Amino acid sequence: MSEQRLIAQSLRFAEAPRWRGDRLWFSDVHDYKLKTVALDGSVALVAAVPSRPSGLGFLPDGRLLMATALDCKLWTVTAGGVVTEVADLSRLAQGVLNDMVVDGLGRAFVGDTGFKMGTGQPPRPGRVIYWKEGEAARIVAEDIVFPNGCVVTPDASQFLIAETMAKRVSAFTIHQDGSLGDRAVFANLESPPDGLCLDVEGAIWVGLPHAGAFVRVNADGIVDRRVQSAAPFAVTCALGGLNRRTLFLCSAYTDLERLGKGDTTARIDTLDVDVSGAGWP
Repeated sequence: MSEQRLIAQSLRFAEAPRWRGDRLWFSDVHDYKLKTVALDGSVALVAAVPSRPSGLGFLPDGRLLMATALDCKLWTVTAGGVVTEVADLSRLAQGVLNDMVVDGLGRAFVGDTGFKMGTGQPPRPGRVIYWKEGEAARIVAEDIVFPNGCVVTPDASQFLIAETMAKRVSAFTIHQDGSLGDRAVFANLESPPDGLCLDVEGAIWVGLPHAGAFVRVNADGIVDRRVQSAAPFAVTCALGGLNRRTLFLCSAYTDLERLGKGDTTARIDTLDVDVSGAGWP
């Protein structure tokens, strides 16, 4: 493998990285902004997001879909930064909206944490909320132990999601109507997982914040590669760039206690890999 290369720094907390066209889109969560970064390192502001940006995904027509954590809503965002509300999921959510994946059919699977950290609420399992334009939003999975990073396979038949507080990644079959079934454990991990992405061999790359590392977990659920994160808190990752062989690594100078207070700075590094990205995001 090649060496990591820094492409962006002086961020707050980069989450939900999504490659599109010639740049990486991401939520700078604790800066309350949606941003992009190009491979030359140029960072651009797309929109300020007072309700805190969270999961991102692209609809089939090219519009960006964005979840906002604090008000539990979905929005579309144009390249020019025009933000339009398309759904209010607050009646379904019990915590805050976290990561999200949008597949090639325009189906969005949104993680609801189930409780609000830092407010004194006791932890409880979250759920996955399904949304598609023109359809009523509904809950399609429950008892998800802090839903986090998620992906959909290239044939749109499988949904994988990190259950952070259970130290595992779970897999579901996606039915034609968007409902989820056949729950199974994809991988049990050494440390709580955060964001993840998928490659063409059916493996995932996933951030392990408390371990300060990104690991590749093969299709059999076995860790076969490990990359130390540039900053101590390994948050999330995405495959993009030419042939989707550039691994974008989002890490932060923080810890869980400091993060809860918004005390964090972040960076994005890249790493060339041999196996291309696949599926969504």
